[in-house]
Amino acid sequence: MWTKCHRFNGLLTVLPHWDKPLLYRYYGRQTVSSLFIPMMRTSDQSASASVSRKTILENAGLLKQSRPGLYYILPVALRAMYKLIKVVDEEMTRIGGSKLGTPCLIPADLWQSSGRWDTLGAEMFKLKDRHNRHYCLGPTHEESISELVGTYLNSKNMMPLRLYQIDRKFRDEIRPRLGLRRAREFWMKDMYSFDIDKEASLNSYEIICEAYVRIFKRLGLNVVKVVADSGAMGGDTSHEFHLIADDGEDEILICDQCHKAMNMETLKSGDVTAECNLCEGKQNKNIQKYRGVEIGHAFYLGTKYSKAASVTYTDENNCKVYVEMGSYGIGVTRLLDAALEIQSTSNKIRWPSVITPYNICIVPLGSPKDNSSQQLLQLAQQLYDKLAVGKLQNEVVIDDRIYLSKTVGPGTRLRQATLLGYPYLIILGKQALQKQGYIELEDQLNGSKQNIHIDNIVDHIQQVYEKRDICTL
Repeated sequence: MWTKCHRFNGLLTVLPHWDKPLLYRYYGRQTVSSLFIPMMRTSDQSASASVSRKTILENAGLLKQSRPGLYYILPVALRAMYKLIKVVDEEMTRIGGSKLGTPCLIPADLWQSSGRWDTLGAEMFKLKDRHNRHYCLGPTHEESISELVGTYLNSKNMMPLRLYQIDRKFRDEIRPRLGLRRAREFWMKDMYSFDIDKEASLNSYEIICEAYVRIFKRLGLNVVKVVADSGAMGGDTSHEFHLIADDGEDEILICDQCHKAMNMETLKSGDVTAECNLCEGKQNKNIQKYRGVEIGHAFYLGTKYSKAASVTYTDENNCKVYVEMGSYGIGVTRLLDAALEIQSTSNKIRWPSVITPYNICIVPLGSPKDNSSQQLLQLAQQLYDKLAVGKLQNEVVIDDRIYLSKTVGPGTRLRQATLLGYPYLIILGKQALQKQGYIELEDQLNGSKQNIHIDNIVDHIQQVYEKRDICTL
């Protein structure tokens, strides 16, 4: 019986050369022609620095607005988002987190029990079913997770318990703006901790915050942990995680002495001195102001939600004790959007290296009129087969559009590859077919270019990726 590979190779022997790239789209290697990347033609204006983040991402075929605050996340960006989720999953598993799914549609009585049905007001999407029962589209899930845990928790030996979910959330923003950063529908990761007492809960708080710091460090982002106000969530301890950015919506203060930070919102009304009270009991006026994008938040909640949902355990005295809770969020789509904004330019998308959608793009510089095009494409396929193994198995893509369109010339394909931000471009020109066999390797992370012999290119790249932290799908 023929295997898929045998059928594939057999078809290659009988098809004319101009049909072979089409065959690879469906049976073989990952190719640009098989990916849905609806790039828009850019004008001189769109190349300027004043173009909005949303326009840049739409031009690159990563994002498309449906309505204000609602977006299609297109395949390349979605692949990066799933890699980001994998990074989060790895760090949550490392601290004993268990992942689960929760309903997006939440009954009103859960939110009424905690008092938040009315306090959040117009920010919630509220609806009624055919039986006139009230629901909301969940902006957060403290009430739901408390109800779930309260159903099963019967012993303190079940704690510490750390549950998390990553899913769509909904918020009726009065003025959606800044692309995915302030949308009406977005992806968030939320963890909820359950502990026997306050001391244990605050210990969980520190452990989870440290995991957040590791996530941001793996992404290579300059993120600051900031003392914050708990607001409607409740509790008496709260921190935000801010990505330093010139267009950040929050103003944060960082002390030069103790390096701790706080959100300006935590200052008392009318307080304009902005002194640091965190320097071991000494006030320090030598602080700096920055703009930040909030990408994460941690709350110590105490017993606010456990009391509302009657989440208790029985202690050694046979008494019912309310569990202590914490809530911890990361805005997944907001983090992705902000990271791209910080690192990219108007003509170059730059991904955090750990979540780049594809790590290597092989670009044969041929055209339909070029007699060497078929040889260059075959060389690209040979390199693909050698590179796309192990850690890089699903991380290589060939720009095979030599035969598919006369309008996509070599220059256009190189510009598009640069725009999409592949960390490595392997550029195959006619010199690759010569006896010396040199290939141009462009490292887009540091901007370097070098000519490497074709026999050495695979070893060179494999050595680089042995040491590089990347997520694979």
